[in-house]
Amino acid sequence: MELTLITNNMIYTKEEFKRIWELPEDTEGGITMEDISDCAKAWGLYDRPKTCNISEVVKSVIKASGAIF
Repeated sequence: MELTLITNNMIYTKEEFKRIWELPEDTEGGITMEDISDCAKAWGLYDRPKTCNISEVVKSVIKASGAIF
């Protein structure tokens, strides 16, 4: 499993994000808004995702990972 390390936070690869995003809703854990913001920046989708429309950031990250929205 390939992960990118940014300031002590683990950033999901697109494949790992997709796997976790598509887990059943009753599964413990999951993706946080912080995870989405970190992925958006690490994957080169946004320079400052926290200053953008969060709905658009979420959609962009999900689409980039290949996950089902």
